[in-house]
Amino acid sequence: MRNGKENNFEGTKNKWGSAEGKALVTKLPFGFTHGVDPLTGDITDIRHDLRGENMRGKILVFPYGKSSSTGGLYILETVRCGNAPLAVVNVETEPVIGAGFIMADLIYKKKIPVVDRLEQDLSEVIKTGDYVKVDGDKGIVEIIKRGE
Repeated sequence: MRNGKENNFEGTKNKWGSAEGKALVTKLPFGFTHGVDPLTGDITDIRHDLRGENMRGKILVFPYGKSSSTGGLYILETVRCGNAPLAVVNVETEPVIGAGFIMADLIYKKKIPVVDRLEQDLSEVIKTGDYVKVDGDKGIVEIIKRGE
């Protein structure tokens, strides 16, 4: 909670702009490698509770990443195809996942905010369908409106 506001949370600043939209949330670790189809944005990992969902244009909320060294390349290809999430919120950003979003900015000039190290695990607070604003420049995540 930030400034006494129940729906505001403060985390790490990353200077990657801001985004807002509907949240797509899981309490399971999330991996982009073989877990996402970059051509569609569909989540394809058969062992994941988000299988069948699409991340394009969503605020992706998950506790931790799980990835191999190619995770950053999957993110980069997903961005190139226009199917990346609007922003990512998690407890701690795995270096390979962070590198993917850094490369997206460097190569495609696409800034996707990633905020982590918040006061609490927001995968326990935010629900799929909630309308969320992520400000990477300030490191703030705000729940604007609860989903229905």
